[in-house]
Amino acid sequence: MSAEAAASFVQQWRAARPLRDLALRFLPADETGVPLLLALESELFGILHAIAAAQVAGAKLAWWAEELAGFGTPAARHPLSLALAADARAARVPVALWPQAAVSLLHALEAPASADFAAQLQVAEAMAEPFARIECAFVFGVQADCARTRRVLAVQHLGSELLQTPQRATQGRAPLPMQSLARHALARAQLDQPGAVRTAALAEQCAALAAALRAATSLPGPINSLRAAEAAHDRRALQRAARAIEPLDTLLAQRQGLTPAAAFASWRAARAQRRMRGEP
Repeated sequence: MSAEAAASFVQQWRAARPLRDLALRFLPADETGVPLLLALESELFGILHAIAAAQVAGAKLAWWAEELAGFGTPAARHPLSLALAADARAARVPVALWPQAAVSLLHALEAPASADFAAQLQVAEAMAEPFARIECAFVFGVQADCARTRRVLAVQHLGSELLQTPQRATQGRAPLPMQSLARHALARAQLDQPGAVRTAALAEQCAALAAALRAATSLPGPINSLRAAEAAHDRRALQRAARAIEPLDTLLAQRQGLTPAAAFASWRAARAQRRMRGEP
């Protein structure tokens, strides 16, 4: 029963973006561990992105911190925890990292707005650190450098927050750094209202995120093929959104779309992962 429940979480993760279903076709037929891991990450980040009430999100993340503290023991109860622990590669991951991932998101709930984009990216990378270390240890071994994966995870988090801009405005929060708001003379309350000023600020953020993803390609360390395919797709989406009349609509449409370039990027990422792992 737990295996079926875990598969349902993977299916939800796949259905959230068409690219994931495409990229999975380039994985070996018997590969189930990485989609399970990414579905678990999606569950955790989804609490941060989708739940408006900080108290509710905090309670759910606290539950997950307790759940992951028991990872691989009889104390674990969630289907994803149980299914992942059954994969031999989970033993590569230092046990302390599992609860740290949930705790890092708990800290993000309380983090103040960043002064500028560099500070915002630094905070996001610190939050993504345990996730990146888990992902790289699971796929490539504990000695793998997680710098590139950490950057991609951080940018993907900031991109998801950007898509929530109107909702964040009503909550008194801003996915944009304070320097950006000041430069465009934009109040937080204005972020849920379309207009030229908001468009300029959002376009600037999209361009900064695209540049951060572009810079990630020169960072050390491996990246799993599913994450790499998403990063390539997201970079193109952010670049197009930065030039669009309505950046948020364009970003969402691009993220949900598929192109021949996405198929090629997925195939290339899968081939690169096999080379990194010494596979034919």
